[in-house]
Amino acid sequence: MAPAISRLAFTMGLTLFLLALMALPFLPPGSPAFVVDVLALGISGGFLALLIWSVRREVVRRIPSPSEEDTDAASHPPS
Repeated sequence: MAPAISRLAFTMGLTLFLLALMALPFLPPGSPAFVVDVLALGISGGFLALLIWSVRREVVRRIPSPSEEDTDAASHPPS
């Protein structure tokens, strides 16, 4: 995923999560608005977790580990 798209998705997800979190103390428990707010917290939290997992996996795939760099240097002697 492109970094700009990841950053935009993270910003949108975090905004929705924080807005739902800020409204939670002011909603009476058991009301329909409370249920919808808790659902919004769960969905946006899950979205953020999935996005963070995806971005971290992408970063690990792009950055070689030190052991891979050593084996690449050994298999390709300088000319």
